[in-house]
Amino acid sequence: MPINLNDDILLLLDVDDFAVSATFTKADASSQSTILGIFDNETVPVEAGGFTTVHEQQPRFTCRTSDVPTVAEGDTLLINSVTYTIRAWVHDGTGVTTLQLEVQ
Repeated sequence: MPINLNDDILLLLDVDDFAVSATFTKADASSQSTILGIFDNETVPVEAGGFTTVHEQQPRFTCRTSDVPTVAEGDTLLINSVTYTIRAWVHDGTGVTTLQLEVQ
């Protein structure tokens, strides 16, 4: 019998703790919904060739897979008045998806 973790994951995505609210919009504007998730905008070093290393932001949004079941490249997320384009995603198999974002 499979374990339904969907409700348990929602408990972790409490906006009073770590989560934020975001507006998820399909690229063709066919649907829009408000979802909860954890937004992370880590700065990571990137090799620029030679002895130079630059740093760039790597925005990600971690949410329930059930909230983005038809996620596709080009869909968008509006977080804190900033619109991000979804470029890639990873479903981890436990009901959690991480969306890799790019500022529009």
